[in-house]
Formats: sequence, C-alpha cells, structure tokens
Amino acid sequence: MPALPKAASLSPLALSICLLPSVGHAENVELPDTLIETASDKSYKAEKASVAGKTEQSPKDIPQSISVLTRRQMDDQGLVNMSDALQQITGVNVIANDTLSHQYYARGYALGVMYDGIPSYNGMTPSHQFDLALYERIEVLRGPAGLMRGVGEPGGTVNLVKKKPLDHFALSWKTGAGSWDNYRAEGDIGGPLTPDGRLRGRLVMARQDQRYFYDHTDSEKWVAMAALDYDLTDSTLLSVSYSQQNQDVDAPWSGLPASSVADAGGHYRLLDVSRSTFNVPSWGVMGYDSRELAASIEHRFTSDWTAKLALNSRKQNLYYKYAYTSSGLDPVTQRLSYSSFRGDYDYTRNGIDLYASGPFSLWGRTHHLTLGANSERYNSDGRSGRGPSYSNILFADAGSLSEPVIAYTSGSESETTQHGVYGQLRLSLADPLTLVLGGRTSHFENKSRSVSPSTQTAWSKGAEAAGEFTPYAGLVYEATPNVTLYSSYSDIFVPQTQLKADGGVLDPRVGRQYEIGGKTSWLNDRLAVSLAWFDLQDENRAYADPAYPTQNFYLNAGKVQSRGWEMEVSGSPIDGLELIAGYTRLTTRYLKDRSNAGKTFSIQTPRHQFKLWSNYSFSQGSLDGLSLGLGLLANSAAQSSRGWRDEVVNSGYAVLNGRIGYRIDEHYSLSLLANNLLDRKYYASVGTPNIYNFYGEPRNFMLTLSASY
Repeated sequence: MPALPKAASLSPLALSICLLPSVGHAENVELPDTLIETASDKSYKAEKASVAGKTEQSPKDIPQSISVLTRRQMDDQGLVNMSDALQQITGVNVIANDTLSHQYYARGYALGVMYDGIPSYNGMTPSHQFDLALYERIEVLRGPAGLMRGVGEPGGTVNLVKKKPLDHFALSWKTGAGSWDNYRAEGDIGGPLTPDGRLRGRLVMARQDQRYFYDHTDSEKWVAMAALDYDLTDSTLLSVSYSQQNQDVDAPWSGLPASSVADAGGHYRLLDVSRSTFNVPSWGVMGYDSRELAASIEHRFTSDWTAKLALNSRKQNLYYKYAYTSSGLDPVTQRLSYSSFRGDYDYTRNGIDLYASGPFSLWGRTHHLTLGANSERYNSDGRSGRGPSYSNILFADAGSLSEPVIAYTSGSESETTQHGVYGQLRLSLADPLTLVLGGRTSHFENKSRSVSPSTQTAWSKGAEAAGEFTPYAGLVYEATPNVTLYSSYSDIFVPQTQLKADGGVLDPRVGRQYEIGGKTSWLNDRLAVSLAWFDLQDENRAYADPAYPTQNFYLNAGKVQSRGWEMEVSGSPIDGLELIAGYTRLTTRYLKDRSNAGKTFSIQTPRHQFKLWSNYSFSQGSLDGLSLGLGLLANSAAQSSRGWRDEVVNSGYAVLNGRIGYRIDEHYSLSLLANNLLDRKYYASVGTPNIYNFYGEPRNFMLTLSASY
C-alpha cells in the first residue's frame, strides 16, 4: 500500500494525542473506550433532514419527496465518491463526463446543491466534490427547491451535511485494498479539547491511490477536514471548519467513441470491445485542488427560537491537458480522429445565510415560523487553448501520438451573484392537519468578459432577474400515528437571455410541480415507506416567434412536462436487517415546442429505475458477528446524454452487488465488497458517436479492515 502524505501519516494514537492534549488531565471528563453512535450511525432510515427547511424535521413532516443516505449505509457499501453515493439515491440518474466529474439528474433535470444548508449556484454539475469521508449524511430533495435555493433547475437539490465535533471521545480508522490497485486509508477522531467540554474538535483524513478498470489511468487523492465547536455561552455556539482536497489524475479519459456510420435505422452502433480499452494518448493529466472554509454562529433563545448566521467559502482550481476522440470509429478502416486541449480555471464561491426560526402561539395552537436571507457570489476565471488535431489514426495506435505543446490562446471570466429573502410558515390547523406556506423573493445577475490572453473586454450582462417571487405551499395530514398524507406545490425559476420582438428579454423559465403522496412508519418507527406522484411542468420556455420566421425572436410559450411516481422503503423490517429500496417511473415530454412537440424531453433518463441495498447482521449462534449484504441497480433503456435523439441508444441493465462482513471483536471488523457480482458487460451511459460512451465497471472487490474506539 502506498505511503500516506505527511499530513495524513500520523497513527491513530498520535492523532489522539495531538488533537486532545488536555483531555487526559481532566478528572471530570470520562473517555469511553468504545465509539458512542448516534441514531444516524445505526440505521438506513433517517430520523431527520434539513434539506426542505433550515431546521431539522422528521421526513414524514416534509410534504415533498426526500431521500437520505446515512453514514451507516455509506460505511456498509464502502461509498467514498459523490457519484457512487448519488447512484444509490432513489430517482437520481448519474452520467459521467470524464474520470472525475459527473452530472446528476432527477425528474429529468439537473440537481443543485447546498453545503450545510447554504445554496450554491451551479455547484453540483459537473463540479468535483469532496470525498464522502467528510459527511455525516447526504440529503436529496426531488422536485423544485426554489424556496431555499433561489435560481436553478427543477430536478431538486442535494444538501451535504458535514461531520460535526463530538462531545465524547471517538476514534475510528479503516484501511483497504481492492481491484485495479485501489488502496485507501481513512481516519476520524474527535472529542472535547478542554476539561469543561466547551471546546470540541474533529479531524478527518483520507488518502486513496487507485487505478481504473480501463488501462493507463491512475489517480492520487488526499483529503482532510478540521472542525471546531466552541460554546461562547450556554446558548451560543461558534463553529468553524476547514477542508482541503487534492486529486491528480494521470491519463484521464472521457469514454469510448461509437461507430462513425449509422445503420439503416439511423443508429450509431456502440463498440463491443474489451472494457479495459483506453483509446487516447496516455500523456494527459487532470487535477483538482479544492478548499472550503465554513463558519457559523448559532444562538438558542429561551423561547425555543434559534438564530443562525452561516458562511461558506469554496475555492477550486482545475487544470487539464489531454486528447479526446473527435470522430466516430470507421468500422472498415478502424481509424478515427483526435483533438487536444488544455485549460486552467479558478472557481470561487462565497455564500452567506442568516435565519431565525421558532414556535409561536396563535388561536390556541402552536405554529412554527422561519425567516431568513441568503446571498452568494460565484466567480469563474480561466484560460484555455486548443492543441493540434490528429486525423486517420488507427484505433489501436493512439499511444503513438506524442504530447504537444499547447499555448493558452483565450481567457474568460464570468461572475454570478444572487441574493434573496425567504420565509416558511407551518400552521397547525388542527391536531392532525398542518398547512405549510412559504415564499422567496430573489435577485439574480450574471456578467462575463474576455480576459488575457484574449483581448480584454468590458463586462457584458447576461441572464438576470429582479424581485422574482417563488411561492411554496404544502398540506400535511396525519391520518394515523403511523400514516401521513400530503400534497404540495413548489417551483423554481431560471433566467433567460433570448430576445422578444419588442426588444425585451424573455421572462424566466419556471418549473412548477404538484405532488401528492403518503409517508408511513412501522414496527415502532424502525421502517419507513413513502409513495409519491408528481406532475412537473417547465413553463415559459423559449419558443421561436412564428411571426418572425427569419429573425431570432422568441416567445414565452414553450412547455415541458415531467410526470411519474416513486416509492421508497428504508429501515429495519426485522432484527439485524437494514435495507433501502426505491422505484421510480418517469416520463418526460415536450408539450409545446416548435420542432419537438410530443417527443421525449430528457432522453438520457430511463423510464424505470430500481435500486436496492440490504445488509443482514447475525447476532446469535455460530454465525454471530457475520453480516451479508446484497444490492441491485436496474435501469431501463436510455439514450444519449448529449442530445443525439434516436441515434445513440443504450439498452437497459441490472447489476448485482454484494458484501460479506465479520465483526472480529468490539473494536475491529473486516468486510469484503463485491460490485457487479455477475460481471455484467454493459454501458452505464452513452453520449455521441465521437465520445462519452462509458462501460460500467466489471466485477471488482474491496477488502477493508475497520476499527472504532
């Protein structure tokens, strides 16, 4: 196994000494010798979520579809990357861009992201995300989330909840080795730093070196997070955390080409080659350096109200240089073309959120109100250059292409700012009935310019919106203590830049969704079941103005519909068994469009999706300590992720995964994960005849030794 970098080379004992220098001398602080687990550690069923509001709520009280990936499930499945995590979420479609970055869709649209509740514009797709070692849980709300996010697509939002400092000593570590030289080490330690426990800390580190199932590519990644909580008073908490991740890839890859010749039906045939095939020059490189500073101050009033100010600053650098296929593969000559490019980009996101939330009494009943405001500035600044193109290259001889010198020839900078105020009111109309009302007013502005090495230009305005109002409404009815029925209306908007004939700019697109469903809990709240039906309409889309056939004028007349239903089961139906299963049926179509009316809108999204993961732990007899896991990922057929309708088509697939675990004693455990147990050969996603066609991983294994104290 490769050595850890200096920042991550401390032993667990050394880490505990460094992080907790004064605890050992405190007579009034007890250090237990076993890890104290929270509820989220123990089950796949989430007890709380904050993705639909600023305060944590039980999922059954939220009148929208949500899923939560708990820390227990992440550990059981060995999930370490955001793409692997979201692949497990009901209704989410994951599409690869290259070795490191992916796109994430729900209900036919891209997902947005919030970092501990702070919204980030365009921060999920296709940005590189932190390793999962930093997170306690991942919450996903499907459907429009404009109330808390402001601008964005109506697919939904992901809330990434980081691990927090602990009020008790806890230490865990794990180390593993797997297929294709995949090596990983991870450590997590936390506890009180002062005798009175007012200052608490947590340190998380991970290092991973790995190769991939396709030839030549390998990556090195390390990540670390240090977090502190300090009780300024008994009612006021100051929190600070700093996270940094660096990942470098040699020979990054953007997928296989397809055939360059369409068949009689207009389809470009996908290649049937070895899954290890790497068809571009191996001199390519790609690297991400990501840093995040987060801080918050929270005060709890005696009236049970809470006020919180939170800040998040992320800086990320992306560097890349590689070649990619720029044509399909000639089926006769087995030759194709390549292009090369190089880029260096800096991304900066600064967000702030302030809210107050708490109960109040009216009409003899207790209600709940949240009022807040948030703001974000996102800047992208970079330079790039195109290298030489290569034609008539033998498919099996891409390695013969020598590395070119590529100069930077263009530069660009863009800046997006948005801010808004929001409110959410939960009115208790009767003991079983709650009305949820909300609204947000948003301001959005985008501008861009050319910078060196291009000729520098003045800022040019792009999409903008002022005073855009986003309403929200929901009704929650507790039919029985175990059954909750709900309905909701939600929306979100996206500014547009197309011109109308009168010289004005089109109004923003608006994604409006109606959803009805039910959420139940059984077996003393150990098992949760949810069922939802939704109808999402993307309105005000740009529609070419028929009165001006030769001019580029548009109307707010286009409309798309996304409709379907979902079901999810999570929790423990019997002692020892944890499971989560989700099914989604989705249809998307253009309701009104000049050229696509009646056709499928999101051709890259399968109509049917089923996801299952389960793990059973034996606790008696000769099998005591043994655990067995089994999972299934199944998708129906889908098409190109890049818009090649009816030309690049992927068949459906089903992949079986498994796990064997053994608890050696109260501190140590061993697990063997096996993905694609039956070694199914399939394309996970498809793109164009030239590129972005990705095989799913062949059968692979990961053996991990874990410890907790």
